[in-house]
Amino acid sequence: MNELEAAKSEIQTWRSAFQNEPYIPAGTTPTPKLVNNYVQSLKSREESLREQLEKAKKKEAAFIVTFAKREQEIAELKSAVLDLKAQLHPASMQS
Repeated sequence: MNELEAAKSEIQTWRSAFQNEPYIPAGTTPTPKLVNNYVQSLKSREESLREQLEKAKKKEAAFIVTFAKREQEIAELKSAVLDLKAQLHPASMQS
């Protein structure tokens, strides 16, 4: 196999690799520009998803802090209720 045939074979291998991909319109040849555009759109989507993930992580952390504060408030209120109940009963009834 000479260099030209090897190059043609290599090109055909690459075309075959992309031919059945869903982003290649049916009946079209997967050109380098089409593949590059698709790769660029994937990179753009990846960056967008990374940003969304970072925002979600920050929101999650804020919710965890808020939840912990609420749990602490509930514990303090329960304790206050128990103290008030204890104060309602005369000392003679607590024995």
